[in-house]
Amino acid sequence: MSPHPRRLRSVVSSIAAATALSVLVAGCSSDADETPGAAGPSTSAGCSTGSPSRAAGAAPVPIAPATVTIVDPGNGERRVPTTAPDVATAQSVTLVTTSEVASPGSADAQTVEMPLTARFGCTDLADLELALGTVTSPDPALNEAMAAMAGATAGLTLGPGYAPVSLRIAPPEQAGGEARLAVEQALVSAFNTAVVLPTEPVAVGATWRSERVIAAAATVTQTIEARLTSWDGNRLTIDYTADETPVNSVFAIPGGGDSLTISRYSYAGEGTVTVDLTRGLPVSGKATYRGARELVGADPGRPLLQQTGLSVTWR
Repeated sequence: MSPHPRRLRSVVSSIAAATALSVLVAGCSSDADETPGAAGPSTSAGCSTGSPSRAAGAAPVPIAPATVTIVDPGNGERRVPTTAPDVATAQSVTLVTTSEVASPGSADAQTVEMPLTARFGCTDLADLELALGTVTSPDPALNEAMAAMAGATAGLTLGPGYAPVSLRIAPPEQAGGEARLAVEQALVSAFNTAVVLPTEPVAVGATWRSERVIAAAATVTQTIEARLTSWDGNRLTIDYTADETPVNSVFAIPGGGDSLTISRYSYAGEGTVTVDLTRGLPVSGKATYRGARELVGADPGRPLLQQTGLSVTWR
């Protein structure tokens, strides 16, 4: 049975947090299919000799796979943008995300700034081990909670075309649920919107389309239209647009069998990103997304309208 319309605002305002929390719980559990690496952030010549995130008990959280279709291969000399991991030095980059949800009479925005040190596995170049620095937020209460996340370990498995395959997060025991959830949301948001590179030869001016199905409270098909604007040495700069379309009209409320009906939905964005084929994470980039959704419960005459937004910055 759908919730009573007077409960819609309180129910839906918790959906994003509940969804991310369920992912976090899965990510912190053990997984028999994952082979733990050596304990501790052991490194050699800038690469990781073990997997600290697996050793800490972090199980993989799948990232939605993307299917890439080349629209135009571009003009000039065409090459396959093949990754060439640098195991001699670690990568330092900062991820900043801001997520927003606003309903009539209420608004919520959360910004997380997360310094990351990334090292490829010395023997497994598809594995990227991440060490978190001091994570901060302009929100005073969240910023205080974030102090416990400093030094947390995480991991990312990469597939062909720079594609994120699965994410692992091992928060410190002293970290509270709010801080764990905020870090989880930031990383999942960034990797679920990642631009995947073609695995066929392309030149500057090439365009391609990628599609992935993202399952959350609303299951959507995300379509990214990308264009290669420059290729200088190992660095590629890509401009892109993105939009989402619901797979169906079901908006599932986590933690139970209740659901709402999506009567209207829009979500679109644009951005630019620079990737270095020797690095595991973008070296710079900025993307902004905006959308809205109308959700209907037991009373069709009292729908809930929400405005949503996301920004992702790599620097």
